[in-house]
Amino acid sequence: MQETQSHAVDPPRRAKFWIGGAIIVAVLAGLILWAMTQPGAASDYITPTELAAAGSVDEQVQLAGIVEPDSIERDGLITTFVVTDETIDITVTTDAPMPDAFQDSSEVVAIGTYEGDTFTASKVLAKCPSKFKAKV
Repeated sequence: MQETQSHAVDPPRRAKFWIGGAIIVAVLAGLILWAMTQPGAASDYITPTELAAAGSVDEQVQLAGIVEPDSIERDGLITTFVVTDETIDITVTTDAPMPDAFQDSSEVVAIGTYEGDTFTASKVLAKCPSKFKAKV
């Protein structure tokens, strides 16, 4: 008569599997919580109209809008331009390097602070121009 062997995993090995899995889940949960508590981690974009209504803002915000045509001025490392939502215009000043996609009428997100008349950006992001869209 032939004996059949059971393929069950021995208890110490199963316990190691569950402990390892629990550690991985705990580390991932901790990283997610840490990332969400960082300043600006969950901040939404704000339009020029919303920013003008808020007045001066002490914390960093993400200003989203369109670069007003013919408003870009460069003076050495300082770049000044106007962001609009077609209702309100906000002047943005930055000494940060500008992305390659930055140009007149491009969609931008400027990250920085607002003192009531000028938005001082620490970083500017630009959406790729529409020249990459298929021709109709």
